[in-house]
Amino acid sequence: MDKVVVACVQERMRIPQSVEEYRNHLDRFMRAARNKHARLVIFPELAGLLLGAPMLEDTRSSLIKRADQGRRRNASLWQRLSGSVANSLAGMMKADLRVSLSGLLDVHADELWELYQSTFSGLAKDYGVTLVAPSAYLPDPLDGVIRNLSGVFGPNGDLLGVQAKVMLHTEDQDLVQPGVAWDVIQTEVGALGVLIGNDALYPEVGRVLAYQGAEILIGQAACPNPALYNKVRAGMLSRMQDNQIFAAISFLVGHNELSRVQREPFVGKSAIFAPQELTPRFSGVLVEMGNQNSEGVLTAEWDFVALRELWESSDTPVRQQLPFGQVRQVLGKLYAQLQETPREDDDARLLAPPDSEPPDPVEDGDVYIELDDLSVFASVTSRWPLGDAPLNGEADASLASREATNAPSSIGPDDETDEMDAV
Repeated sequence: MDKVVVACVQERMRIPQSVEEYRNHLDRFMRAARNKHARLVIFPELAGLLLGAPMLEDTRSSLIKRADQGRRRNASLWQRLSGSVANSLAGMMKADLRVSLSGLLDVHADELWELYQSTFSGLAKDYGVTLVAPSAYLPDPLDGVIRNLSGVFGPNGDLLGVQAKVMLHTEDQDLVQPGVAWDVIQTEVGALGVLIGNDALYPEVGRVLAYQGAEILIGQAACPNPALYNKVRAGMLSRMQDNQIFAAISFLVGHNELSRVQREPFVGKSAIFAPQELTPRFSGVLVEMGNQNSEGVLTAEWDFVALRELWESSDTPVRQQLPFGQVRQVLGKLYAQLQETPREDDDARLLAPPDSEPPDPVEDGDVYIELDDLSVFASVTSRWPLGDAPLNGEADASLASREATNAPSSIGPDDETDEMDAV
C-alpha cells in the first residue's frame, strides 16, 4: 500500500452506564475517521478499562458513574445537580474506581478480556479498518498474567496481535506485571510496533522495533500531568526521527478516576508524525491537536513511497549506514555492565562487613571501593571552567530565565472540538 490515511483518536475519559453506551461513544470517533477515509485508527492508553465500568454494580461505583454523568458537557440541569450530590456522597463513602476495577480483575478478568475482544473486533469489522484498540488491564492471552496491553485488530475483525506495556509507570505497578518484549505486528497498512506510555521514553525500544522491520510506531498514553505528557511526546517524536519511520500517538484526556494518589486531569495533544524531511517546516509533525483536554479525531496521510525514497536519498541514512551487528554487540556489553553496577541499596553491603553496623570512621580491615574501581560512564575532555561558560551568578540568572520561558501554559476549558459536536 503506497499511501494510507491514519486517524488518531483523542478520547475523554467517560464512565459508561452500559456497554451499549460506550460502544455508541466509540462510534462517534469511528464515523469521523470513516468520513476522512482512514484505514488505520488509533485509540489511547487505559480507555479500554471503561468497558469494565458497566460490570460494576455496587453502590460506590454507581455514585462514581452518576457523578461522571453530571460532569459531561451535554448533561441536563437535573443530571448536573444529581451528579454533584453523587460526587459528594462518593467522597464521603471513599468510593474509588481504581479499587473497584482491581477487584473486578481478581474475579472477572477473563470475562473482561472477552468483552474487550468482541467490542473492538466488531468495531474494526464494522468500519473495515485496522484498529489499535485502547489499552486496558487485561489477562495476557499468552500466559494469563494481568498486564497493561493493547490489541490490534484487522478489517475482518481478527486479532492480529497484542502488545503489553514493558516500562511500567508507578500508577501501573500495583495492578499489573510488565510485558516481556516488543514485537512487530503485521497489518495490511504496514508493519507496526506499539509503545504504551513510558515505553516511548527509551531509545532502545524504537531501535528494537525498527530492527524487526517496523514501518510505523504507534504510541498510546494517559498522562496525569503536563510534565509527563511533554516527556512522552518528545520521546515519541525522537523514536520516529531516530529510525526514519512514521509514528502517531493518542492521548486519554479529561477527568481522572484511575490514578492512585494525585488525580490531576489526564492531558495531552494527540499527534501524527513523519520524518522531518517529509513534513512542513521540517518539524516532524503532520498534524496535532490544538488543546490538551479536548476530544476529537486527527487524520493525515502517510506516503510510504516517499518514505522509502527518503531511506535511499537522505543525508543521514540511519537505516543504511548504522552497523547493526556492531551496535548489537556494543549494546549487549553496555547492558551487561549496567547490570553489574552497584545500586544504591547495595552500597551498605559493599562498604561494610556482613552482620555488623558500619562504624563512622574508616578503620583497618573495612571494605571500601577505590575510585579507580568504579565504572567510567563519561570523561571530561576540556579544562574547567569552560571558556564560554558563565559565572555562577550568570548561570543562575540564565536558568531562572529558561524556567520562566518554559513555564507550562494553563489548560483551557474542558470541551470538544466542533467536529466531534457535529458527529
